[in-house]
Amino acid sequence: MVDLEILTPTSSKRVKTEFVGLLENQFIILNYPSTARLAKAADYLPDGATVVVRALIEGDGGQIIAFRQLLLTISFRPSRLLFIAYPKQVQLFSLRSQTRVPTLLPAKLKLSNGLELTGLIKDISLTGVMFEISNIDKIDNLKDMKCSVIIGNNKKANNFEGAIRSVKPYSLGARCGIKLSANKDQMKNLMREYFIEPSVLPSETRK
Repeated sequence: MVDLEILTPTSSKRVKTEFVGLLENQFIILNYPSTARLAKAADYLPDGATVVVRALIEGDGGQIIAFRQLLLTISFRPSRLLFIAYPKQVQLFSLRSQTRVPTLLPAKLKLSNGLELTGLIKDISLTGVMFEISNIDKIDNLKDMKCSVIIGNNKKANNFEGAIRSVKPYSLGARCGIKLSANKDQMKNLMREYFIEPSVLPSETRK
């Protein structure tokens, strides 16, 4: 699914549609917006119209690519398709305010309802972690729940308070985005303890 913004002299229209294909260095092909998504689409899509195309890159990177180009033409048979000039330049945007470092740290997640879950920290930043839980059935009530993330063994465990901000189901369980209340220095010390060098993060976060 892509976001198509149609620019006009006075305003713009944004509509969701599907990516169909491309011919490298020639054109990008998108599905023609349905009437349900954009009524009277033909009024906004003459040949030569300027459009902005945005798409979320698949995976956990949280990044969007975007480019601005001209609508070359519309095909009507065998189906209606938009042919957009191939972009000369593509911009990349991050949806995340903090860079995350991939990890595989065993940890425990203790929920405010007393339930304790075992899982893996899949990535870590200066503000939180992505916690992967396997073999969990009910995830509907996890979002916004207060929690503690426990890293390490009983003799030397790091305990961080936080809250679950996002829950994404996957084939074996769920991935929880957790915002921690620890400050940046505490997070840097945690990273170093597990041989993660904070210098891999962008300079604007190393303050």
